[in-house]
This record gives sequence, structure tokens and C-alpha cells, in this order.
Amino acid sequence: MSSEKPKPYTIIVIISIVIITLMSIGILIFMSSLLQGESTRLTETTELISTYHDLASDDIQIILEEDAAKIENAHAGLYDLYIINDKYVAMIDYNQTHPLNYTQQDFDEVKLEFTILMRAVNNIVYNTKVYDYSTNRLGGSLANNYTNFGFKNYFIENEWEAWNGLFDNLHADIVDYVNASFVSFGAPVELPRINYEKWTYHLYNNLSMLAAVGQTNSYNYLINKQPQHDMPLVNLSLRNVLEYYERYVYLLDDIDAVYSHFNNTLITLALAGVLMGFATSFDNIKLRRISLIVGIVILLLAMVYFTSALSQFFAITAKEARIITQQGFTFA
Repeated sequence: MSSEKPKPYTIIVIISIVIITLMSIGILIFMSSLLQGESTRLTETTELISTYHDLASDDIQIILEEDAAKIENAHAGLYDLYIINDKYVAMIDYNQTHPLNYTQQDFDEVKLEFTILMRAVNNIVYNTKVYDYSTNRLGGSLANNYTNFGFKNYFIENEWEAWNGLFDNLHADIVDYVNASFVSFGAPVELPRINYEKWTYHLYNNLSMLAAVGQTNSYNYLINKQPQHDMPLVNLSLRNVLEYYERYVYLLDDIDAVYSHFNNTLITLALAGVLMGFATSFDNIKLRRISLIVGIVILLLAMVYFTSALSQFFAITAKEARIITQQGFTFA
């Protein structure tokens, strides 16, 4: 006696349950391995960028605060030079109405005071990070008008030329005394002034400079992470880093969405499996059909969730590939 052939709806139920089982196992394996690994990697990268941004911001602030304090002192000294020059001129004017009130020694002491203070102001500027970067790293000097990036007086301007030339504010006696004194010591006759705005702009817009000026907390952090991560620093701005961080946060949101779609897939697969099971247990043919049809619809819905999850997952790779690119750099 031949065995009874399975009914069509039974075959459909069996095939559906096999599909549900295989999909469920595949999703669980995918979620526990590839998806979890990708989520961990993106989380680490996001944390790396966030930490680097904070360290780079701190490095920049340290440099700017240190230089700003020195520049403020230099400007205060420059103001005092104006006062000494005015004092010298006032002494000459007073001697015209009160002859011989000030001796030549008095005038020489004022000129010496001016020269000593001018050297002190210069030394303050010489010890700034921006001056070191402009001269030792970029080759700027008084001889080439502190040319950097092809622009004269880019970070450093010689205030001595403007003060003693265009505005003609200095008394000739002081000018002659300063020239003779500086030349005798083999020092360049200059009064360097820092363009703080350009220095600030470059620090924020070219993070590779941080290592060049000796503020390397952020740079060392990336070096220690180099085996896993590689971030181009040349022409990379602090704002770019923040943008990269925000984009990686969006990628993590996409990962969460993929998890959500896979979880929805598993839930709908389980529900479809239950309904398929009911389809074989009901004695009423109508209930069997209803259960089978609803089960198939839910199974199709699970496949939609599954397809959407896979599509979104593979799109993450393409999005990440477009995130970190070297930015163009425009000189201010």
C-alpha cells in the first residue's frame, strides 16, 4: 500500500518553515559576528575621533594661550618704547626753553633704556612658537621679509620699518643709537610683530602643525592608534574632525537601524512560523487557509525587513569611504 502524498498546503508549510529556520540561523550568525564586529569598529573609530578632537583642541589652546601671553607682553613693551621716545623728544623740547637742564649723559641713558627694552621685546617674540615655526620650520627671516607660503611678512612683520619709515615716529638720535648698538652685537635691527590672527587660523586649519610646534598630545594619540586607524592631518581642520565625528555618529545610527531591521525580521519570522504551525493543526479548512495566508504575508514582510537590513548594512561601507578625505586649504 503506497504512502499518502502530502497535501499542497503541507508542502508549503514545510518549505516555509525551512526558509524561516535558515533565515533565522543566518541572521543570528550575521548579527553576532559581522554586524557586531562592524558596530564595535565604528564605535572605536567614533571614540578615536572624539578623543583626538578634544586633545587637538586642548593642544591648540595651550599654544595660543602661551603665545598670546608673550604677545601681550611684547605689545606692552612696544607701548613703553613709544613712551620712552616721547620722553626723549620732550627732554629736547624742554632743553630749548631751559638750556642745559638735561646733559648728554641724560640723553644717552634714555637711548640706552630704549635699546635695552627693544631687545627685551624682541626676545619675547623670538621665544614664541609662531616665531620658531615661521623661521625654523618655514625658513622665514628678516632677510627674506619673513616670507612663508610665498607671502612676505606672513606670520611676522617688522614693526621697525613701519615705525621708523612710514610714520617717522622715532627720533633720529634713538634710531642711530639703536642701529649702532644692534650692529655692534651682531643682532638684526628689527622689531618683529606677530600676526596672531593668521597664526590662529593656521593652527585650527592644519592640524599637522601641532607636531611641528611641539604640542603633540593629540599627534601622539594618533600615532599610538596608527595600527588600527589612519587619519590624514595635512590641511585637516579641527572643524573637519568635528564633522567626521558627527558623520560617524550617523553611521552608528545606521548600525542601530540595521539591528532594528534584523530584530524585526526575527520577530516576524517567529510569528510566521507560529502561524504556519497553526495551519497544520486546525481541523477547519477555512482556519487553515487563513493561518497559511497570514503566515505567508508575514513571511514576505520578514523578507522585506531582511532585504532592507542587508541593503542598509552594505550602504554603511560606501558612506564611510566618503567620509575622510583631504580638505582643500585656503590661505587667509
